[in-house]
Amino acid sequence: MNRHRIRQALLLATFLLASSIRAQEPAPEPGSPEANKAIVSHYLQILGGGSLDELDQVIGSDFLDRTPGAPKVQGPSSIRDSQKRARELFEDIRYKVGDLVAERDRVAALYTVRATRKAEGGAGKPIEVIGITLFRIADGKIRETWIVNDQLELFSQLGFTIQAPGAPPSKPVPPVKKKPRP
Repeated sequence: MNRHRIRQALLLATFLLASSIRAQEPAPEPGSPEANKAIVSHYLQILGGGSLDELDQVIGSDFLDRTPGAPKVQGPSSIRDSQKRARELFEDIRYKVGDLVAERDRVAALYTVRATRKAEGGAGKPIEVIGITLFRIADGKIRETWIVNDQLELFSQLGFTIQAPGAPPSKPVPPVKKKPRP
């Protein structure tokens, strides 16, 4: 019996030692690709239902969205305002990150946004949109973004149809039902 207790004590001690070693792994060096990926991950967690007050921790005051055709978005307050509007229209907003790739001061994120519409006429309707964003990080904060989302898919899921200018009205086409992605 003593051998059994000694073996259990040794296993427990080994487990605790291994756990403490893992817990003491150093944080990534500021400005490194790993540190920059952590900043982007935190940002996407905020957008996916986190506290919008935390945006100041990850967005620089000189932030600029350089997405072609997008409205002028500068600084954390612009993102905070747009996310408040999104949360008025959608609930259960979730970002699932597929890939984060970092090199020097850039991080590319491939993600899927899932949410449920709250507005009248479409309440309870789920949406799922794939997006890719390129982030530039400097001094521990996001300074610029270039965003590409599948807007046509989003509009289709919301029940909108798109037609060429001057084209005769077409009959609405129901959105294609997709199988949920893992």
